[in-house]
Amino acid sequence: MTNFDGVLKSYVSKYKNPDLARRDITTSLAQYKDLRPSLEPFVFNDGRTQHLVQLEGTIPVPYKGNTYNIPLQLWIMDSHPYNPPMVYVRPTSTMQIKSGRYVDMNGKVDMPYLREWRWPKSDLMGLIQILAVTFGEECPVFSKVPARPPPPNSSHTPYPTGPAQSMPMPGMPAPGHTGQAPYPSYPGSGGYPQQYPSAYPAAPGYPPTSNSFGYPATGGYPASSGNFPPTQSSNQFPAPYGGYGANPPYPSPQTSFAGTQGSAATNTSTVQPNTGTVTEEHLRASLLSAVEDKMKRKLREFFAQAQAEMDVLKKTEADLTKGKDKLEKMVKDLEQEKISIESNIILLRTKNDEVKDALQKMEQTDNLEIDEAVVTTTPLYRQLLDAFAEEQAIEDAIYYLGEALRKNVIELEVFLKRVRELSRKQFMQRALIQKCREKAGLPPLV
Repeated sequence: MTNFDGVLKSYVSKYKNPDLARRDITTSLAQYKDLRPSLEPFVFNDGRTQHLVQLEGTIPVPYKGNTYNIPLQLWIMDSHPYNPPMVYVRPTSTMQIKSGRYVDMNGKVDMPYLREWRWPKSDLMGLIQILAVTFGEECPVFSKVPARPPPPNSSHTPYPTGPAQSMPMPGMPAPGHTGQAPYPSYPGSGGYPQQYPSAYPAAPGYPPTSNSFGYPATGGYPASSGNFPPTQSSNQFPAPYGGYGANPPYPSPQTSFAGTQGSAATNTSTVQPNTGTVTEEHLRASLLSAVEDKMKRKLREFFAQAQAEMDVLKKTEADLTKGKDKLEKMVKDLEQEKISIESNIILLRTKNDEVKDALQKMEQTDNLEIDEAVVTTTPLYRQLLDAFAEEQAIEDAIYYLGEALRKNVIELEVFLKRVRELSRKQFMQRALIQKCREKAGLPPLV
């Protein structure tokens, strides 16, 4: 995505972390090439307007065997990557938003990954991957269903002029269509997946009938013998059960289960031979299949929600366990530090008492010898102390000789003679100091 490096650098120039934000955006654009960056004004809920980087385009989402391009808008905050972006689903004119657990009616996405955003564990690439997985389980958009044309008036045609056109469902591409799969139809509209072409041509549809169940009335059914030419296709319906005729495949209505009644018949339905009525068994099979489909969908939603809650609870439990271990370690360290401090306090009080006693003794002493004021523990330390004192005295003498020469108190010849003698003594004292320190195990002077 080197083509966007220049514009991204100008877009994020006013961001708090421009280098981190640009690197994160560039990595995502390199993977998802249908996203395009732009700098657009964003109006917050409090009325503030701010120019933010917007990534707009589509991401591929696998859904029930097909891949769909879901349109998105990602607004990158000026504090990115330390704050999560704002994600919106932006459907086209032929699509409609399906609100759910993670997407509201306005298309705004709210999910645990955004609420628990923590840089550097969370980034833009990971967010888009999580969106693809989440939308693969619960698609946020569906195709708008066009109005069904009115049924033909003629009731004498033995075969329909063409197959009924309906929006393909996510699990099956539309007939004769190649390439990218269309967007899924609304899963809550009560429709069933399109059936595969039957071994028999579709029979003409009967007029819609009203029933007390609120479901669309089923259409005509092909007769079991005598009305259609035989075929060699292997796509036969399953064997009938319970002594009844073959059960019809599920219809594909355009309205919801509790919506308006009646629709045109699908091209795979069957009726009893030489009759135009819908039997009780047909209604029963349709109702059972509808209830079964709805129960499966509800169970899937319930299990998915329960699994998501369990994952959150497990993560919370792991965090709490980790925090507990840290707290226990901190408490143990504090206890050890407390014991160490208490022992140091006792030692300090003891030394303080010793110093006070020494001060009292010194105050009571009238005539104090300066040379005896400092008492060493061993003769070696006494020798070291004396050598160091003499070396410092020689250093002071050389300094004051220099001051006397500067003020013309002594002559240059006298100054040089005295400095030469003192320097020789100072050298010998320094050599003695080094030897004493070496014997005492002290580091040498530099």
